[in-house]
Amino acid sequence: MNTKFGPSRKPGVKKIADKTGFSPATVSLVLNNKGTFTEETKHAIRQAYTELSHDLAVSEGKPFVRLLIEETIAVHNDSYNGEILRAIENECRLLGFEVMLNFVRAGDEPLSWLENISGLILLGGGLITDEIVQELRGYAVPMVLVDNYTHTGDGLSVHSDHYGAGYLATEYLIRNGHTHIGFISGPAKYKPLIDRYAGYCAALRENGLTLVTDYITPNFDRKYIKGYYEMKYLLELPRRPTAVFAVSDRSAFGALQALQDAGLTPGRDIELIGCDNISGDQEIKRRIPTVHIPRAEVGQMAARFLLEAMRGNELSGKVIIPGRLVLPETSEAAAGGAQDNAVTAASGGSESGQHFS
Repeated sequence: MNTKFGPSRKPGVKKIADKTGFSPATVSLVLNNKGTFTEETKHAIRQAYTELSHDLAVSEGKPFVRLLIEETIAVHNDSYNGEILRAIENECRLLGFEVMLNFVRAGDEPLSWLENISGLILLGGGLITDEIVQELRGYAVPMVLVDNYTHTGDGLSVHSDHYGAGYLATEYLIRNGHTHIGFISGPAKYKPLIDRYAGYCAALRENGLTLVTDYITPNFDRKYIKGYYEMKYLLELPRRPTAVFAVSDRSAFGALQALQDAGLTPGRDIELIGCDNISGDQEIKRRIPTVHIPRAEVGQMAARFLLEAMRGNELSGKVIIPGRLVLPETSEAAAGGAQDNAVTAASGGSESGQHFS
């Protein structure tokens, strides 16, 4: 799927050759990832491609930004990523440029994403790997990673404090007197979920509790019942945990269904906490705590930082926005302002109040 606003053209080989001094044949080979050339030659040609693409976008009206997200994510039915996408699009329009949405598929040619754009926003992980990010950086296009980052720290990334969210959720259960705490895991290809697991481990360690590997569920990865079979796995252990941290609210929803099917009551038989504070079954939201992930703020910040990069201000590093604990019957709107029901997670990152004008 490729949703576009406006025309889409790419600079011709001859124009790139004229700009760089290389032959059209060399330019064509480099852009098609063929032949053997020095890194300097490839960088010069790719840089010219990016600059000419940007010039085309500007000459034809508003600059365009391409937003990439993994194809397997059901954007329209995904409360988590859907809110980030809406925030990015709204902020981009306010800042004066349009957004083109592309779903990333296995085997895609990254060069095709650079046609007629002024910048890139890469949302989430999965198929958007460190290798793809590194290849795109070779074209020197302004770029921001959202809810993702590279292990080498290249470029600029904006995301919530997922490590802090995992720590906050687990510490909440510990404060409630639990020492046997299970963890419902998620796919390892998504760094936020791995970071939440790391926060879970850190909270156990810093409170003198032992990490029990049996309490870490396998990821059964059933698309529409995430968390259901993971909770059943925990319930079947010889010594089941007294509390469970589900890596996401979607997993918590499935886990709660498993508890109900087993005739157990959350909060009495087993305490359950989720993470994300997404919209969903309102009966569930009234019954279990979660950690609010500031998705709208992440999207807004990403758009504003990209604008700075497009203005020529090269930025790098991580911008991390902390989350908050949300207790049962606390609405998502209240999570942004009710201090009696919200505890700010510790974070070394930037607050969402830091904006560019």
